[in-house]
Amino acid sequence: MGDVSRLDDRQAFAERIRVQLASRYTGASVAVEPDRFALHLTAPGVDTTLPLAPLHHSCVRDPARTPALIASYVASVEAQLTPRSPSAFAVSRLVWCVRGRRYLDGITRAQDLLVVDVSPDIIRFIAEELPASIMRGVPRQEWADAGLSDDDVRIAADEHVAHRFAALVERIRGTDRIPADGWRMAGDVLFQSSILATPGVLAALAARAGGDVLVAVPDRAIALAQPASLPSAERFARRVLREWREAMNPCSHEVLVTDGASLSAVQRRRPRASAVVMPWLQE
Repeated sequence: MGDVSRLDDRQAFAERIRVQLASRYTGASVAVEPDRFALHLTAPGVDTTLPLAPLHHSCVRDPARTPALIASYVASVEAQLTPRSPSAFAVSRLVWCVRGRRYLDGITRAQDLLVVDVSPDIIRFIAEELPASIMRGVPRQEWADAGLSDDDVRIAADEHVAHRFAALVERIRGTDRIPADGWRMAGDVLFQSSILATPGVLAALAARAGGDVLVAVPDRAIALAQPASLPSAERFARRVLREWREAMNPCSHEVLVTDGASLSAVQRRRPRASAVVMPWLQE
């Protein structure tokens, strides 16, 4: 995404943005409208045109910031892809959405969400899954207006993530061997990171590993897990950092550890001059 050599080629620029939007919003149809220098997006309940000229001009003025400008633009499209409907949110579509703490900086009225700390760098909040691989954070006022309490939506989200990852739990329990580099889970483009809010998955990982497991969610669509007892666990943090740097939708490069019942961040110690610190604790 850092190549800025073709910014003067408007057609190539439009195709570049089209590919990124199509990758992020997999249920939407994205087409280039070259005459208007715009993208046309359609999905159930959505039909919108996105002009590219303002983004293109910003990139041309400041080529060094092109990757950041494009990433911000792609993320901002989510609000425009939310289907407009007079109906209220559906309790049946509520889930826990796990993201890096910085994710909240880009959400309008983030203070209205029900947010729970997972670790120093990771949070989870109540969200609603929508068509076209889209989700939105649900403001408290919406369920209050529907006569529901915070506990009601917490229970609903707990149940729905448990159901969402039930098949994954069974696969972990039934696997005949533990891969040397642990598990890489990438079957859910929007909510793979939500395994951190799914006790059944954490319990299955620890049970299969026979002890503590290192876990991380470098991308919203990627979760990594590694039995802490394996020699390769020393390289886990570097693997997480690499995946996070290459992520299409970065979440967090923080490493967590679970015993199947609890989840906490791996403590990073400052190495003393005479101390020997495992490489994965130095990342």
